[in-house]
Amino acid sequence: MKHKLVMPGDQLSTSEELLPGDGTFEENGIIRATRIGTYVVNEKHRTAEVKPASSTPVLLKKDDVVIAKVTNAKPTMIIVDVVHVTGKNRSISGDTDATIHVKEIAQGFIKDASTEYKAEDYIRAKVIQVKPSVQLETRERNFGAIKALCSKCRHPLIKKSNGLECENCGNKEHRRIADDYGNLDIEHL
Repeated sequence: MKHKLVMPGDQLSTSEELLPGDGTFEENGIIRATRIGTYVVNEKHRTAEVKPASSTPVLLKKDDVVIAKVTNAKPTMIIVDVVHVTGKNRSISGDTDATIHVKEIAQGFIKDASTEYKAEDYIRAKVIQVKPSVQLETRERNFGAIKALCSKCRHPLIKKSNGLECENCGNKEHRRIADDYGNLDIEHL
């Protein structure tokens, strides 16, 4: 059985079907995730729950593959909050603030880092430095955005042949995306 990885804000169910449980909240009749983890249905209580992807703290190390949420996109760098270390079902202890310098985003030349990632995007990246500050890179194909929201209406962007598109408002956007954008399974963490 495949376990689908869910991100904060992902739609899980409706309040007609289930009640919000641990790791979820209800918004306008829609039950959404409050954390990264595995979506499960508690049949006994008829609740939607998100089992956390983490428990005991882990320290970031060089070459770790991480999931990070973009907090700020500037022309020279992307500022992120590291939220998960792949392969580790534990939360992160220590500094989770990290940067991706413009030269570490892709193999080719990128003029402006803020054209590749936007605030609230979730990205997969590799740790290239821990001290004095955490630095990441997304140069390989399996790194980049794994979930992005429309900058106009905040709905998830769907991968299409010509880039990313919002099915809600039709807005088309560009991101540097991971090769598996949009279909994340917990096994690939």
